[in-house]
Amino acid sequence: MHRLMLVVSLVLGTSALAAAQAQPIGAIAALVGQGTISHSGNAERAPAKVRDDVFVRDRIETAEKSVIRVLMGGRITVTVRERSVVTIIDDPMRPRVDLESGKLAFKVHEGGLRAGEVAEVATPNAIVGIRGSLVVAQASGTDSDVTVLEAHKPITIAPRDAPTQTTHLPIGHTVRVSGPRHAARLGPIHRATREHLLHVADMAEVPGRARDGGQERAFQHQPRAEMRRPGMGERAAALQSRAGGTTERRREAAEARGRRPPDARREVPAEPAEHSFAGRRLGAAR
Repeated sequence: MHRLMLVVSLVLGTSALAAAQAQPIGAIAALVGQGTISHSGNAERAPAKVRDDVFVRDRIETAEKSVIRVLMGGRITVTVRERSVVTIIDDPMRPRVDLESGKLAFKVHEGGLRAGEVAEVATPNAIVGIRGSLVVAQASGTDSDVTVLEAHKPITIAPRDAPTQTTHLPIGHTVRVSGPRHAARLGPIHRATREHLLHVADMAEVPGRARDGGQERAFQHQPRAEMRRPGMGERAAALQSRAGGTTERRREAAEARGRRPPDARREVPAEPAEHSFAGRRLGAAR
């Protein structure tokens, strides 16, 4: 009886696993150039196409001057750059991408992970733990380079052979992990230069599409006075538009009452939206 129950449990477990693997975990959202996708258990590579389903352990390869973007469940975006080899994994509570070689940008959208859940980018010699951020990783030979462009929650990095020996990786900083997997060493974590941040921010974009991968967030590690807070431009523009509409209505009312001829009105160039908003905030503070 016990043996029969064990056999039934194994059969049911295998069926459940097969059913889970049969469900797509994402899809190809954008494609520039050429790439291939190999489904788990199938060595044959097929040309990648937009809207192709992506399953657990699918392998994606990109050609020269090519970019593939994968959307995983609406909560994670993976942008695979040219000449890269990536395997998409979605283990329970640990969504993961294995970067065998090349470059990718891995973005966990804010609120995209459940409590206690951690996403990972794995290179041949390093593991990056991500909870809400935008990270760019590059693997070449025995070197891995990781740069953080955006961080809503802490990001960690560790040698792949010692995943519990984590080190905090702040926003706007970069690190190189050198050596083979069994002897990987973390180099110094240092603040990235503006040129480097611009370069890696471009890796998070898809050529020919609106910039949405992190270009505006690439310098959030700078002092507050130099930062452009997310959403400030939109809010300031709305306030400026509202103020402009009020001024126009007052001018029309004055002209209708004959207080000032239209030609006598002195045109004053409008300030840029952000400067105007900052000026109003300073004035209010005084």
